[in-house]
Amino acid sequence: MFIRFYIAPIGFRLLLAIGCALVGGCAMQEERSSLPVKQQLVVDQLVVHSDFHLPRNHRLINELTSRRNEIARILDIPTSDESIHVFLFDDETHFQAFMERAHPEFPGRRAFFVKSDNSLNVYAYWGPRVGDDLRHEVTHGYLHSVIPNLPIWLDEGLAEYFEIKRGKQGLNGPHIYSLSNRMRRLDWRPDLARLEALQEATEMNQMDYAESWLWVHFLLSGDEQTRKIVQNQMKQLIRLGVAEPMAESLAESIPDCESKLISHLRRLEGKSTLSDAQRPVNAIPVSDEAFSAATTQGK
Repeated sequence: MFIRFYIAPIGFRLLLAIGCALVGGCAMQEERSSLPVKQQLVVDQLVVHSDFHLPRNHRLINELTSRRNEIARILDIPTSDESIHVFLFDDETHFQAFMERAHPEFPGRRAFFVKSDNSLNVYAYWGPRVGDDLRHEVTHGYLHSVIPNLPIWLDEGLAEYFEIKRGKQGLNGPHIYSLSNRMRRLDWRPDLARLEALQEATEMNQMDYAESWLWVHFLLSGDEQTRKIVQNQMKQLIRLGVAEPMAESLAESIPDCESKLISHLRRLEGKSTLSDAQRPVNAIPVSDEAFSAATTQGK
């Protein structure tokens, strides 16, 4: 995805502030740029904050809480009791107003996972894609509550895999379509070592998200040997804080793994249908001070 940042000059921001003071409406702006706090729903590891009523047994909440054990089982990692705070805004306008006020440096997206040294937070709004958004972002939360230093490609690849609804075996139609298209144009070849060299989500483009998802799908939907490669990576990260490059492990365990990945992609082409609308999202570290200031402003 191509992202362009627009930064308003300081003078223009000051003019907006003065205009607000002259014509009124600041109280409404303040309210619309605050965090949702009227309802707090605690379900297992999740603390869901909203300004609208959300039933405790809502099917999406049930799916998110059960996804925790699913992730732990598939990746063979422990679960955590560290709270993941989900701030669920009532609409896009409210969400965007808060994000522009609290985190103006962030790109414009539907949802974010934000971590600091002492908190894990998800920001999203109740819209047509809220299920995908929350499955993706809460996956980041579950992973980071156990493995804080997860490599960015694997972090995003796993979130893209687990954001898919149950029963679809992690199939991401738009990613399959994009990768297949680019491959037919001879415009893309898999390169896990290149992905592993990426350090920040801001370095990733749409094809990087797609390829990260494909490697994860290939490994998790294969046999016990391929799943063990991911599981061993997780265990090393938990135990040591670092892990050997997965590209090296794959080269030793699965000869000609890139050709096998492409064959896997071709098999997936007949199993999925293209859905419109997709987005990559970031795990963005934020300092404790920045999050504290944002939370104070929101209240």
